[in-house]
Formats: sequence, C-alpha cells, structure tokens
Amino acid sequence: MASTLRLPAGTSARIVPSGIFIAQSCTAGSYQCRSFSQTSLNLAGRPMNFRQATQSQPSFKTRTKDMPLTQLPNDLGLLPGTFIKPLWRDMPSIFESPRDRLHMEWTWLKTLFTNYGSLLQYCKRDNNMPFNFKQRRHVASQLMEQMYTSFARGNIPEIRRFCADGLSKNLVRQIEKRNPSEKVEWTLVKYLRKPSTNFLGLRVMSDRATSLPEIPNSGIRQIVVRVTSRQSTSTSKIERVKRGAVPVETLVSTKEQDCVEYLVIQNLRWNGNDKGWTLWGQTNPTTLQKAIEDPYFAPGLSAMERIEQMREMMTGGGPGPKK
Repeated sequence: MASTLRLPAGTSARIVPSGIFIAQSCTAGSYQCRSFSQTSLNLAGRPMNFRQATQSQPSFKTRTKDMPLTQLPNDLGLLPGTFIKPLWRDMPSIFESPRDRLHMEWTWLKTLFTNYGSLLQYCKRDNNMPFNFKQRRHVASQLMEQMYTSFARGNIPEIRRFCADGLSKNLVRQIEKRNPSEKVEWTLVKYLRKPSTNFLGLRVMSDRATSLPEIPNSGIRQIVVRVTSRQSTSTSKIERVKRGAVPVETLVSTKEQDCVEYLVIQNLRWNGNDKGWTLWGQTNPTTLQKAIEDPYFAPGLSAMERIEQMREMMTGGGPGPKK
C-alpha cells in the first residue's frame, strides 16, 4: 500500500508503489524536492516553533539538565533566519522586477557574512574546534545515501541511528505501512554536475551555528546542501507459488528521475559532548515573500545583532507550539 506525505501548499509529488517519495523530474516546468521535514512542523505532526519562556514553562536548561546524552532532543527545527538562495530560474527577473531581484541578492550576500560570523564565534571563540569545510559535501552525500538505502530496505534501527527524531518517525511510519511482500531497491545513478551546484553535484547553500547560552559548551551547527542527482527506484513483489516452495520475485516497476533536493544536516553539542552529524530532513529555497516579511532579514541589523537574535530565538523557550 502506497503511503502519503503531506507537502507544503502549492507543491506536488508522486508516490511509487514502494512508498519511496520521489521528486518530480527537473526537466518539468518546475522542480520539486522530497520534503521529509518542514521548518514549522516536525514530522510527527507537532508544531516546532520557538516561543518566549513563560512563568509556567521551565527553561530549556532545566528541562535538559538531567537528561543523558542519548535522550537529549535532536530535532530543534531549522535555525531561524536560514536563507537558501533559489535557483536562477526561480529568482525574480532582473528586467521585470529589478528591485525584488536586488533585494534577494542583497539578503543572500548579508547572510553569507552573518553565517561566517556565527561559525567563527561558535567554532573558534566558544568551542575551539576546526571548521571542517572540506567535509561538508561528503557528509551530506553519505547521509543521503544511507537514508534512502535504509528506507528502501526497511532498516528501522539504522534510520533511527543517523536521522533526527522527526524524520525517523516519519520514515518508520511509511515503512510500517508498506506491503510485506514488496521488495524495494534504491540506487544513486550519478550526481548531476550542473551550474547550480558549481558542477560538483552538491553545493553548500547555508552553514550556520549558534551556542546555547543556557547550557555551557553546547550548541548546534546546521548545513543546507543543494543536491542534483539521478536516482532509480525499483519495486519487486515476492510471492510463494505454494507452501514450502522457493519465493518468486517479480519486478513490478522501475523509475529513474533527476532530482533537486535541499538536505539539512546538523551536528549537536551538549555539555562538551559531540553527538555527530545527523540528517534533519529537507527544506525549500527562501521565497521573496519570506525574505521581505521575516524579521530576521530586516535591514538595519548588524551581523552580531543577527547572531544574538538567532541565539535568543533558539533558547527563549525551547521547542513548543506557539500560542
């Protein structure tokens, strides 16, 4: 039985019989990406926005003080103020809407400096650790392949090992709905070396970090990577002609598509202990409307003010629904 996955308004996708959620081909009029996780909603269906602490709600430090490292939350949502530059064709036209185009380009340029400032403060001033810039694309590629391979095979323990809580819960839910007689195989055919990924197949679009002031030697680093690839998924049905006979495997369908995805990987640090890189999910490029309305992108703020604003939003009340 094919499973479904809720998408943001205005998007579309196909579900193959295996239950693997496959992006529409890039050769279509517009691209879509697999969206296993959302900025405002986690995959268990609960809101994951950040709110200011109230008298009736204990602080994030109090709630996590006595938790062991393995039980600490690893799904804090997408860092507020993350700007992801859209593809060239999805940007406002420089001829038809020059002001909107310049606003997007200027916002992207400002966030580049802010992001580097946050990394400089987090890695060198707060934790004295290397930047590891060369490892970012390799880590994203490795986690993506592990996630799709484990999902196709139905390997739930492996999914929970390197995926954030919200993403793993959603994938496990889809695996449990899958027909037991189906066998699914996923293959990465190749990375598409396009200009949108600097002819590498993977391009880092955002790299940000922030410390958690309430918890010493603690923080989060989050990286968004654009991936262009060709992927293949095949579904087979395993049947027994009669009891005791050798199972017969019949190929049901094979699908090969070009995909554009925005993977979000993160590394959490609690009280000086590094939890390692995990896959948070996927997100979408920043829209013009968000770039205009989001207070984080408002003009007049310095890079340090934006970094402090991000830290305050992350620790103001911890994850929880807005009121």
